Amino acid sequence: MKSLWCLLLAASSLAAAQPYEMKSYLNFGGWQPAAFWCDTPTRVLAVTQPASSDLPQPVKLVEWTGPNMTWNAYQLGRADPGAGQVYHALTPAGQPTSPNPAYFIHSSNIENTQDPAYRMTHINEFKVPSGRFGCRYKPQAAFLGATAHHSITVWEYGGKVTYSSTNKGGSGGVYLTGGSHTGQEYRWTNQGYTYLLTLGEPGATLSVLRGGKVLSREPFLAYSISVKP
Repeated sequence: MKSLWCLLLAASSLAAAQPYEMKSYLNFGGWQPAAFWCDTPTRVLAVTQPASSDLPQPVKLVEWTGPNMTWNAYQLGRADPGAGQVYHALTPAGQPTSPNPAYFIHSSNIENTQDPAYRMTHINEFKVPSGRFGCRYKPQAAFLGATAHHSITVWEYGGKVTYSSTNKGGSGGVYLTGGSHTGQEYRWTNQGYTYLLTLGEPGATLSVLRGGKVLSREPFLAYSISVKP
């Protein structure tokens, strides 16, 4: 693990010459772009991409608790930056906007893809009617995703591909090094098991195989990927 973080620090120092673009998607009636999403130990939250960048705009707030999904209509407000933070108001559809919104998305004004030192924007938290939720973030990740049962992180730098999973609820999962990345597929092997992360245009699926037999296949609810533009 120590060597991984050394590589990530080295990656940060070279990032100015290697800019990346963060793309996010959610699986809501089919795959579509996400403006923001948040992975927590108890649920996954996501906001659909508005039709226009001229905010505020109508969006849908989607929440998954395990495999169960709910959604509601909102307006996504303009960015309100300051002191290293950025806030986007979430106003329930049909209600007037407020200078002090009850619900919002909080992200970093420092750790974001406008600075080439960062591969992804740090989404700090969602404040919504169901609660206030801190969002999982892994510095310099190439992929962050959430299924109904697992939180997945992939780091990729200098030909080294590393996988980490956490079970929903926060219990330990699997940590694998020595992976490969070919086209739209990431692959790792461990004690006879093969772990496959397959990406689409868009879309993402996590599969576990043994002896060529598929033991499990999980579609992602939401994910972000860091790519070179």
